[in-house]
Amino acid sequence: MSSSLSRREFLAATAASALAFSGSAAAQGASLAPPPVCVFSKHLQHLTTYRALATQVKRLEFDGVDLTVREGGHVLPDRVAEDLPRAVEVLCAEGIEVPMITTRIADGRDATARSILEAASKLGIKFVRIGGHRYPPMGDPIARIEACAKDMGPLVELLDEFDMYAGYHNHSGMLNVGAPVWDLHYLFEAVGSPRLGANFDLGHAMVEGTFGDWQITTRLMTRHAKMMSVKDFVWNGAQPKWTPLGEGIVPITEILRLFWHARFNGPISIHFEYDMGDIPAAMDHMAADLATLRGCLREAGYA
Repeated sequence: MSSSLSRREFLAATAASALAFSGSAAAQGASLAPPPVCVFSKHLQHLTTYRALATQVKRLEFDGVDLTVREGGHVLPDRVAEDLPRAVEVLCAEGIEVPMITTRIADGRDATARSILEAASKLGIKFVRIGGHRYPPMGDPIARIEACAKDMGPLVELLDEFDMYAGYHNHSGMLNVGAPVWDLHYLFEAVGSPRLGANFDLGHAMVEGTFGDWQITTRLMTRHAKMMSVKDFVWNGAQPKWTPLGEGIVPITEILRLFWHARFNGPISIHFEYDMGDIPAAMDHMAADLATLRGCLREAGYA
C-alpha cells in the first residue's frame, strides 16, 4: 500500500513540476527574442574578401556569420591574430554579428586552440564549434567517452581563461562520437563544466533518430546546447539526401519549440548541404531557407 502510494505521489509531483515548468516558459515566452540566425560561411567560400562576404550577407539579411576559422576557411589558424579582427571589423561595419566560429579544434591537445580562442575572445566572440572524435571499431564506447572527457580538460581551462563556450558538433555516421547524441550527454557530464556543451545539429540528429529518438535526444540536449545547426533531408535509400529547409523530414518547428521551452537563445547556423546550382540560384536558396527558419522560430514561440 505504502509503495503504491509513494509511486502515486511521485507521479503527481512529477506532473506538477512539468506543468509548472511549461507554464513558466509560456509565461515568459513573449519576452524571448529569436536567436541570431547565421549563415555558415563555408557556403560562401567563393567570396574571398571580407568586404565581399559582408556585402553578400547583408544583402541576404542574415543576423550574423558562423565564420570558418580552419584550414581552407575564411580565416586560417596560423593567421588568426591578424585576420580574425579584420574579418569581424568589416562584418560589424555592415551590422553583421559574428557570435560563433567553426574550427577543427577537437580538444585541449590542439596546438591552435589557444591562439584561436584568445583572438576570438578579444573580439567578444563567445561561441566556438568543436568536434571530430571517433570511436575505435571495437571496444567499450564508455571507455572512449571517458578518454575524450580527459582530453577535454585542457580545453575547458582555456575556455575558462578566455570566457568562451564550446559546442561539440554531433555528426551522423559510423563511429562518430556524438552521432548517437546520447553519448554527448555522458561526455558533458564527465567533463562537468558549463563551458562545454553541444552545437546541436538538427539534421544529423534526425538522421540517427528518424523513428522517434530525435524527440528524446532533443529534450536531452536542451540542457547542454550552446549553439545550433539547422539542415533538412529526405531518405534516398539508406543515405540522407539534403534538401532546402521545409522540404525534408526534419521537424524543425517541433524541435525549436522544445528549445524555446528550455529558454535557448544561442546562435543558430544554417547549413546548405544540398545542390544549390549556380551562384545566383544559391543566393536565392539561402534567402528562402532563412525565411523558412524565421517562420519556424515564430511558430515555435520566439517573439
